[in-house]
Amino acid sequence: MELLARFDGAHPHEEPHYYLSLLGTHPDHRGHGIGMRLLGENLARIDEEHMPCYLESSNPANDNRYERLGFAAVGEFHPPGRESAPLTTMWREAR
Repeated sequence: MELLARFDGAHPHEEPHYYLSLLGTHPDHRGHGIGMRLLGENLARIDEEHMPCYLESSNPANDNRYERLGFAAVGEFHPPGRESAPLTTMWREAR
């Protein structure tokens, strides 16, 4: 329950937006751009609606990828038991 509380506490509630909660690629298919293409398709649909969107990045190696798509880091929080690896909260303005 503590983890859910931390996610909710970090999540913005002031403005309507899309919440991109989970994206993963099977280890056998990583590094082929599949995840980024899926994300790009989602963002194109969100852009058609001129809506902002939000996500939490659990892997710091992905933060630059999200930034290239227009996301900006807006905060971070630590899941229980993972104090050394924060999740980065990221926001992308409407386009």
